[in-house]
Amino acid sequence: MKSFAWLLCASLAAVLVAAPALAQQARPGQQQPAQTNQLAPLDVLMRNFESMAFGDAGERSKWTAVTRWREPVRAVLIGEKSDQFRNDVRGLFAVFEMLTGVPFSLADGDGGANVRIYFSERDWYRTQVARSFPRPDQVVCFTNTSVDTNGVIGAANTVIPEDLSARGVRTCLAHELLHAIGFQGHPMRSFDSALRNGIGIDRLTVNDQVLIRTLYDERLRFDMAPDEALTAATAIVTALQAKVLEAKDPLDVLAQRGRLPLTIPPWNGGPV
Repeated sequence: MKSFAWLLCASLAAVLVAAPALAQQARPGQQQPAQTNQLAPLDVLMRNFESMAFGDAGERSKWTAVTRWREPVRAVLIGEKSDQFRNDVRGLFAVFEMLTGVPFSLADGDGGANVRIYFSERDWYRTQVARSFPRPDQVVCFTNTSVDTNGVIGAANTVIPEDLSARGVRTCLAHELLHAIGFQGHPMRSFDSALRNGIGIDRLTVNDQVLIRTLYDERLRFDMAPDEALTAATAIVTALQAKVLEAKDPLDVLAQRGRLPLTIPPWNGGPV
């Protein structure tokens, strides 16, 4: 698969240098099994939303907190295992579209895609991880995003080793595509989320659904500083939590039916 390795290098070279890498890490130690349908208390949701959405406190921007897509997302799957996991990606994208209001689809070819999901050879993967992470032996899979100064995501690349088990690939897809849609950090290991490190979860939890919906709420603006964004997010999560606790299906009350009027700061010429 030399041609595939070359394609990977050519497509990702600029992104690997220009954008921070976000990864799922395998960590030793005790960890409780996931409760995918159990909604966490408000204080737990907010503590983990802060770390998931805004990233590590020491690396946050003082001026912008929110990172997300404004334009339709079109993904292409590249690699020999693409067909095997195409329906898994479609399923995640269907939920993302409901919760964000942004269209998600699979592109027919690489030319029209702004998200690329690679199933890579282990040797190439090992080389790239060693260049991007201080502890490459702990990295299971990773994602790079291209984000402008307003916090708008323009492209994302997810890389998954092709020799993982089927469950391992699905766990990476759920985890890494959460990074691809704007989550910059990770929750506590005890928090039930596909974005947690350690023992992975191969599907979105109800906590994930609430926090995705929160990140893409129109009340969370691109021009908000982190403290302001967290205050707004707390009000959003409080309202959503009450609805979810009374609903038979959380997606019925979380879904955004139309396209969101997401805004960028007016000094850059965008709508307000």
